[in-house]
Amino acid sequence: MQQQRVLGGRYVLAGLLGRGGMAEVHLARDQRLDRLVAVKVMRPDMAVDPSFRARFQREAHSAASLNDPSIVAVFDSGEDTAAGLPLPYLVMEYVHGATLLDLLRDERGVAPRRALELTRGVLDGLVHAHAHGIVHRDIKPANVMLADDGQVKVMDFGIARLLEQGGADLTRTAMVIGTAECLSPEQARGERVDARADLYSVGCLLYELLTGRPPFLGDTPLEVAWQHLREQPEPPSARVPALDHACDALVLRAMAKDREQRFACAADMRAEVEQLLQRVTAGPRPVLAAMAPLDGAPRPTERDSGAAARRGSGGRRRGRRVPLGTAVVAVAALVVGVAAYEAGGSPTPASVAGSATGAHQLLTPDLTGASLPGARAELRAHGLHLARVLVGGCPEPAAAAHRVCQQDPVPDSPVGSGAAVTLRLAG
Repeated sequence: MQQQRVLGGRYVLAGLLGRGGMAEVHLARDQRLDRLVAVKVMRPDMAVDPSFRARFQREAHSAASLNDPSIVAVFDSGEDTAAGLPLPYLVMEYVHGATLLDLLRDERGVAPRRALELTRGVLDGLVHAHAHGIVHRDIKPANVMLADDGQVKVMDFGIARLLEQGGADLTRTAMVIGTAECLSPEQARGERVDARADLYSVGCLLYELLTGRPPFLGDTPLEVAWQHLREQPEPPSARVPALDHACDALVLRAMAKDREQRFACAADMRAEVEQLLQRVTAGPRPVLAAMAPLDGAPRPTERDSGAAARRGSGGRRRGRRVPLGTAVVAVAALVVGVAAYEAGGSPTPASVAGSATGAHQLLTPDLTGASLPGARAELRAHGLHLARVLVGGCPEPAAAAHRVCQQDPVPDSPVGSGAAVTLRLAG
């Protein structure tokens, strides 16, 4: 019988809840207080990077300072060892439920009243966080939990910053902090952010809840970031005609390019949501196209930040949704391109970073049997990037555990430089 692992001499790991880009989340029992908790353990290959460890500690300090039912609580933090390497961990409130990303995938869209109620719950958490001087900076469906009792809970304060600190150590040339699909224009420019950056992201989240897809889609994070900078989103009612036009006004104000034109604070936006709830009734549920399984394999559960993060897909431009699991979008060309644009030029994402369908054709490598770190390094060496990681559902039941058993595109497929590859690992 395999011996259960105990972290910090206190937390007995009982089972894997989910995997994210930099950590795994386990269900655990706190032996001292005899209660179930969720323990977020940084992957050993990530823990050797001081910047990731600093982000991990930032999440502990930011979330632990907040005490609100709309925010996933952090109870403790510590560091263990694995094969002689440091293994930081966070001990969090165990929330039995799903993320809003799960909701979008499983329910194939959200009725307007429900979308507004969920948004109000997110804003409840942000009102509390902002009152304590903390800007989340990565609000997105995968970072919002919906508990079984209906409580909305904001989680993953890994890149949150105190307002007076301004995030200068993280927001610098060649590194733009946030997830591309919910990135405020000021974040994309690498500027100092305030609470209104979170409100822009909430507008993006509400947009997706109302329509079943993000406001902007593209083949790369860079392309999506450029759209946040330069393009106006279509009103939600252009995609779901039955929506009340007051929903359009709410979303478009939250997503104003100029933050001075957004809501002044989360409380103001919440008040507008509550007023709109009084007039909006549950309307027809929009259809959300689901991503087809790879080669007909069973659809597995994909995890992000400790909860299921199964992703839908939408169809704009080339119908590609950039990966949501990466919280730090590092695009050096973006800052250069913004400077050129603001100086009077008009560079396009293709001219800055190269088009995924341009002249530089590549063939995808065969990653079957590779470990995840090895596959990631191989993709990087070929000028490609990892889009998503799916766990389980391999066509070959005997596939080696934690090794790549399937990929999309398949090996030797012609792709453009910077193309995204989805991997499936054996559970």
